[in-house]
Amino acid sequence: MRKFAIRESKINVRTTSLSVMLACWLILIALPASAEDEDRRSLELYNGGTSELVSASRSPRPASQTAENITVVTAQEIEALNAHTLTDILAVVPGLQLEVNRTPGTAANVEVQGASFNHVLVLVDNIPINNLSDNYPDIGAIPAQIVERVEIVKGAASTSWGSALGGVINVITKAAQPDRPLGGMLSASLGKRTTADTRAEATGSAENWGYYLSGGNLRSDGLLPNNHINQSNVYGKVHYDLPQHGVLGLSTLFVNGSSGQFAFAPYESDQSGHQLYSNLSLSHPLSDHLTLDAALKARIANQEVNVKLLDGPLLQTHRNEESSLGGSVSVMWLNDLQRVAAGVDYDHAKAHLSLPQARQDLLNRSADRVGVYLNDTFTLGNFAITPSARYDHTGTGDDLFNPSLGVTYAITENSVLRGYTSRGYSITSLNQNDAIEKVWTSQIGVESGDFPNLWLKATLFRNDTWNVSSAVANPDYNPNVPGSSPTITLKRRVLKQGAEFEVRTLPFWDVSFSGGYTFIDARADDVSGVLRMVPRHTVKVGIKYQDARNLRILLTGGYIDWNGDNGNGKYDDVIWDLHVAKKFSLSASASLELFMSVRNLLNGDSYVSERYKNPGTWAEAGVRCNF
Repeated sequence: MRKFAIRESKINVRTTSLSVMLACWLILIALPASAEDEDRRSLELYNGGTSELVSASRSPRPASQTAENITVVTAQEIEALNAHTLTDILAVVPGLQLEVNRTPGTAANVEVQGASFNHVLVLVDNIPINNLSDNYPDIGAIPAQIVERVEIVKGAASTSWGSALGGVINVITKAAQPDRPLGGMLSASLGKRTTADTRAEATGSAENWGYYLSGGNLRSDGLLPNNHINQSNVYGKVHYDLPQHGVLGLSTLFVNGSSGQFAFAPYESDQSGHQLYSNLSLSHPLSDHLTLDAALKARIANQEVNVKLLDGPLLQTHRNEESSLGGSVSVMWLNDLQRVAAGVDYDHAKAHLSLPQARQDLLNRSADRVGVYLNDTFTLGNFAITPSARYDHTGTGDDLFNPSLGVTYAITENSVLRGYTSRGYSITSLNQNDAIEKVWTSQIGVESGDFPNLWLKATLFRNDTWNVSSAVANPDYNPNVPGSSPTITLKRRVLKQGAEFEVRTLPFWDVSFSGGYTFIDARADDVSGVLRMVPRHTVKVGIKYQDARNLRILLTGGYIDWNGDNGNGKYDDVIWDLHVAKKFSLSASASLELFMSVRNLLNGDSYVSERYKNPGTWAEAGVRCNF
């Protein structure tokens, strides 16, 4: 969902930001100083340790037993980015491409290994945030402050989640802080064009209760013409430990805002709206090996998009009202040799898309969707084998059966071979019966932390998709003929084959390195040669300095070769971002951090369309106070 906001005065924004900064300094004065800096955390080379479970596969298991190609972004990495929203977090992940990335919080499109945004399922607290009209996930609406970690599955994940042809981005939100009744954070930053991000959070636990609360406002006059934003968010999560084992939890996120989408002669577009996500969950152990999980979920969204002439009259309004209400029930059996997960998902989806001036409905439809899945992981010596299957009643098209098979082989304690094959699908629109697009994914890879101070990962992939809707030039287009369109939509088959490599190092003289490279060869059955506008080369690099005095410097770089029309876009440059932070420890539980970011350090160009240019160099600075 794209946003457009009601303008505020610059004076009020600066006053709010400076007030939060002043509050942090008052806390600094009130709390006793500590002579000890926080211990520096080393980069963990191998994230497949037995203590860490990856949950994006629906059946939580160690990464060493996970056959899918999964990348995990940790809380420490998120903090170093000075991220505003989920968009900033995903921008640095190898294998992901952001087609549009402009003023913080405004609309952005994310691709996974070249799979378009409507093929990627984005979850927050296990709730899909993709809309129903075109399956668009509004990643710019998810505040980074509430994110504990992000797990990205690259490749079809339909045997776990249903509509997830290109992959899954699973956002795990922060939990209540244990062993303390109250902790919290205050933060404020201010940058170019009055780009201000103000946040606060509180968290704690007492007896059987725990809570996490967060709120914030992100606003900007716009780093590009008609790309302003004013967006507020409130998030809350509470849990209650049941007397006879088990946990009852409730989480809710509300986002309200408005933004400018673009200004490109002769048109400009704005939008406004709100989104609500809520999840009531229960986890209860039935025995030492069997656990029951149940949840009720809701997503409600309303959006209005206005298109008008530049500084002229309103031409058209698109109004979209959506709701998804449903739930899930699952059981998991776990012992030393096997993990079995089985469950049922239900969702009642409803969408109404209209043109108010014309009194015309473009979409007015509902659907009941049901999915039944079974995932099993069992170990045989150094092998872990995961057969999975899911049956989906889509409510708008054919019923679907999707199987998958994954195998891992532990070469050593810190090295693993992976193989995975799966059939999957995505429902790209509630409005069409033929909107189900399908894929068969196959992957093979290796991951190792056995090299001194080095972690390596390599994956070969093959994604064969069919029934894909594509807009192409209409050879019979005649502007003088009423109703003639310059483009037509056809169904095509697309084969994407490629490779992905990732590397990380431990700190040497307080400096560590990370990098990733993705190559994609995309070809369609109706086009000769390489398919245009599919990213062919993607490079991500990061250089981090962090010393014992809590000075942190992070330089990130990203390059995407979109293999498109150079006359309409520019993407020859590497986009560099610099993030600097200095943390002062005040006590065992309190700290003050000063930070700044210079984004697009060398003023590079990286965009596929003149309408959606990326911002030039811009900077921001702020303060973050934890207590």
